[in-house]
Amino acid sequence: MPIEELHRVTPEPVFTLEEGEDELNSLNKDLHHSRHHDHHSNDHSSSKKPISRHFIPILYRIQKYSAYTFVTFLGIHATSVILVPIIPVDKELKQQVFSLAKAVYQDIPFFETIAIIGASLVHIGAGFGLRLLRGYKKHQLHRKLQQKDHIRHRLVMNNNDSFNIRDDDDDIGFGGLSSIFGLGYRKSFISKLLGITPLQFSGYLLIPFVAYHYYKFRYVPMSIEGDSSMINLEYVSYVLNLKHPRFQALALSGLVWVMSYHFTNGIMKLNSWYSKKCKRIGLAIVNLLGGCGMIAVYLFKKEEIDSGGFLGKVFTKYINSYLL
Repeated sequence: MPIEELHRVTPEPVFTLEEGEDELNSLNKDLHHSRHHDHHSNDHSSSKKPISRHFIPILYRIQKYSAYTFVTFLGIHATSVILVPIIPVDKELKQQVFSLAKAVYQDIPFFETIAIIGASLVHIGAGFGLRLLRGYKKHQLHRKLQQKDHIRHRLVMNNNDSFNIRDDDDDIGFGGLSSIFGLGYRKSFISKLLGITPLQFSGYLLIPFVAYHYYKFRYVPMSIEGDSSMINLEYVSYVLNLKHPRFQALALSGLVWVMSYHFTNGIMKLNSWYSKKCKRIGLAIVNLLGGCGMIAVYLFKKEEIDSGGFLGKVFTKYINSYLL
């Protein structure tokens, strides 16, 4: 290209979704002022805020505080079934810690209803609501851009397609291997393939894991005995050895890994911890918790089980019932 033509090249800025919407609003105001015959009606419509601007902050707060509520249970439960079982202490002491933890989230009135079932359902519902509203917001912006072809080329319709990647971009997750080796951020494979962030994907993936875990350790005993008071750490060993052992090991390990990622990434997002240092710490926490979960599953699987005893017969009845 000749040097004279190079001097004519001027860079054009890349706008995010919010910046594009702000520019459209300002452009709309200019167009409205230029049309004197319908000045009042257009000025009134431009002053109205989209419905998404009212509900998105509300749903975000609901999702945030429901997550914190569920974390109160998660910390107690994970300590009793993951961290304590891998510590080389007496087996009876591990059972006592598990019994104390179970007494907290099952015997305290309304704790299970509010902090576990209620908080998780509210969190999921708020997440779906946010996704629908943001999709509606993008759809409305797309319609406006179609009516103004002369500025459409200056806007980026989807944040997943933007190449202006920042630390707070949800599409990069923890930054990936490229960030670890100092090669900068790359959008995750999930974002490119499915159009959702890694945090959202882990949340959707977590739903069947949690549902099956609740069904296996809580619903089945309650449906047979009326409660789950007999469940202890030995039941985990029975689950991992009696029926479909490989699948059960995969289900428990997958639950720990996905929950660790979603919990850590979600807490970082809710607290705006986006720096490279925070991402590396978060990735280390995920791997640490996931590794502890794998060790716990391995130790539970190594435990000898006695199917002839009283508890053994009860646990065998649980496991052989329904679809376990």
